[in-house]
Amino acid sequence: MKALLNTVERLRLTTKLVIGFSAGILVALVIGLTSLSSLGEIEADMERMYETDLLGISHVKEANINLIYMGRAMRQMMIAQDDVTRDRARTQVMAARETLRAEMAEARKGFFRPETLAQDEKFTTNFSRFNENVEHALALIEREKANPSTAARFITSTDFMSVVNMADDDLTALSKIKERQSKATVEEARRKSDGAKRTAVLFLVLGAMLSAALGVLIGVSITGPNHRLSRSVEELAAGKVEASIPHADYPNEIGILARSIRVLQDIYRKADEQHWVKSHVAEIGAALQRADDFVTLTQDAVSRIAPVIGAGHGAFYVADGQGAYSLLASYGYRERKHLSNCFAEGEGLVGQCVVERATIVLTAPKDYIRIGSGLGEGPPACIMVLPVIHGERVLGVLEVASFQPFTAREQAVLEALMPILSASLEILDRNLRTRELLAASQEQAERMEKQAAQLEEQQVEMEAQQAELLETENWFRSIIEAAPDGMMVTDESGRILLVNPAAEALFGYDAGELVGGDIDAVVSPDRRMGLRKDGARFPLVASSSPLPPRGTRGRCVSLTVRAA
Repeated sequence: MKALLNTVERLRLTTKLVIGFSAGILVALVIGLTSLSSLGEIEADMERMYETDLLGISHVKEANINLIYMGRAMRQMMIAQDDVTRDRARTQVMAARETLRAEMAEARKGFFRPETLAQDEKFTTNFSRFNENVEHALALIEREKANPSTAARFITSTDFMSVVNMADDDLTALSKIKERQSKATVEEARRKSDGAKRTAVLFLVLGAMLSAALGVLIGVSITGPNHRLSRSVEELAAGKVEASIPHADYPNEIGILARSIRVLQDIYRKADEQHWVKSHVAEIGAALQRADDFVTLTQDAVSRIAPVIGAGHGAFYVADGQGAYSLLASYGYRERKHLSNCFAEGEGLVGQCVVERATIVLTAPKDYIRIGSGLGEGPPACIMVLPVIHGERVLGVLEVASFQPFTAREQAVLEALMPILSASLEILDRNLRTRELLAASQEQAERMEKQAAQLEEQQVEMEAQQAELLETENWFRSIIEAAPDGMMVTDESGRILLVNPAAEALFGYDAGELVGGDIDAVVSPDRRMGLRKDGARFPLVASSSPLPPRGTRGRCVSLTVRAA
């Protein structure tokens, strides 16, 4: 039963429904075919009864009637007064006898039972005697004609009448036999009909039971896997990421659903591993940020990392600034005289890790320190040596060892912590330098305070000088702007730096338009012609004098112009 249920569970839903409907249709078909077969048999029995019994009864009764007709016709011949009546009666006798024979011939087609055949044989014997008597009577009537007294005595004799009665009784017996056979056929048909009904009811009950069993089987084959998958999903929802997902090998809708749940399980497992990694990385990273010196930082790091990844041994080596890496913190480590706590680049696994700038993983190392406790000690199954890199520098090396190979998520924690460790080491190094600089800065600040007082006095003096210079500059600017002749100041490249209103009016420009322009655009190179804004040329008298350099400006030229 279990194997059958497992087989049905692996079928597709469409196949299950087809099987269920097909079973119902098959039951209906069997009931229908059985009923049709029974109806066919009953119909055949009815047809056989009609052809062999009912028609036989009809022929026998018809023969019996013609037997009576023969007797009546013979009596008519016996009392006939003329030849015409006598011949007509004789013809009726002959016709009745032929009809009787014909009817019996038809009736005998349906005689196949021993009882009927025996009775027919008896009738044939008696009818033969009756025919002989009829022939003798006819001969007597034909001989005597007008006075057939001898024929009358013969026809009314006991011997003649007994033969007639026996033939009549035989026909009556045949008729009753056929009636009994017809009744037996009807009873047989009724029995077959009842049997067909019982068979139909039996098949109906069996079909209903089969359909119910198939329905229960199909229902269980659908609900069973669904319930099992539902329990697996509930276990996943409860956080059991390693829960078993059944029926993934089923080649049906359940299998598709199970494989989809497995995909979700893989996603959930990865998300759970990432959450596990990130939570531990965040916790360890937060602890590292509170460290005040390298010893505290490295000891917090190795003390927190080792339990998380299941390591029984841990060591943290930090660069000492002279190209060597010294042991600064450890976990589960027992110092040994024959083992060095300082490694140069390329020396041992620590130095090799610095050179390769990559993680080194060894499985079942020989001659390695043993992980010990109060209960005993043993060699590790796996060790990892990881470089702590910042930029182009290897700041330190972390070495861990465990009795079991490190899992993927434990390695992921280590890989995620390396940048945090490097940043923490770098930040702590900068913080320590900053503290040193801060102390030096405080000392320098005191000196600068004194210098600031001196600078403040000098600044007051400079502000007074600058105010005086500004006043002088404004006085000279007012003189230039009020001059009747045009005045312009250019730099070494000929770019106009300053122009007074008289010069702007002379050349036809608005205020400020000439500043930044080229002197050659308004004055010819020989300083004899001027060019107005509208393009008109006019004779010009110009004189220039160099100005000493001042501030950021180089040597400048002062140019005085007026119309000739």
